[in-house]
Amino acid sequence: MRPMATVLVVGLALSGLTARAVLGQSASAIDKSYMGTWKANVAKSTYSPGPGPKESTRIHEDRGNGFVLVTTDTVGPQGQKGHGGYVYKPDGKQYPQAGMNQTVAQTIALNAVDPYTVTFVLYVNGQQIGTGKRTLNKDGKTMIIEQKATNAQGQPTSSTVLWEKQ
Repeated sequence: MRPMATVLVVGLALSGLTARAVLGQSASAIDKSYMGTWKANVAKSTYSPGPGPKESTRIHEDRGNGFVLVTTDTVGPQGQKGHGGYVYKPDGKQYPQAGMNQTVAQTIALNAVDPYTVTFVLYVNGQQIGTGKRTLNKDGKTMIIEQKATNAQGQPTSSTVLWEKQ
């Protein structure tokens, strides 16, 4: 009986280690092809209500320990320039966002679903105002960011933006 008990204990210990390795995967397990410079293909994107920006660029930088820095530059429909950024870890915690002429406290919380998919929740002054999903194509050349939110006037907004790696 003793050898069978030893096999059972060793088997349970190994399965526990395997479960921890799978379930406890680091949030930094997002695919590395996500890092780099991305430009919005505005013609293949949708914005409701429109119009969308004339152009938009995102730069994603690996900052180590699972943290990512995202900086954005946009040119709005009337030519106004925008710049913003945030540092986050896809762990479900809220991280502050900063932008030009920002008058409210904005945060974003992101969760890694798998190496190619991240879901996010947007907050303004502590209240949830939107949700979205970022999906990186497995070829690492395109990504789609879908978002549904409520604007400052209380109106629903949505966008599906096709991003192309530069």
